Amino acid sequence: MTEATKMLTLLQVVVPGDTPISVPSEIRILELLGIVSNPELTNALNLTAALVPATTQGTLFGLIKILGNLVKMHPKATKAHYEALAEVLKGFTGVPDSLLTFSSFLSICDALMKAPAHKIGKGA
Repeated sequence: MTEATKMLTLLQVVVPGDTPISVPSEIRILELLGIVSNPELTNALNLTAALVPATTQGTLFGLIKILGNLVKMHPKATKAHYEALAEVLKGFTGVPDSLLTFSSFLSICDALMKAPAHKIGKGA
């Protein structure tokens, strides 16, 4: 079990699942779990966390926007990455936005961590 997996498990146990998650908390967790690790992208996330009010509720579309922008900013992103991102975004057409809780956000993080090229910022 990796340190990131241990941290994810700890977060899933310690924080009640129905607790709303804020955007700054999302950003910190993305970095803490190693999902975003490229120094340039981490700096961008930290700037975002500093500018977004601490009480800003995380939403599904907001998270998708953050992750999409990170892909676009990545220095090794290719046309294939942009096409894959466009396909993911197309899949959300007609889906209503929703507020994220720790449970829903951590489930997304778990899926990202299990994906073959899960680290936004390592490779591309």
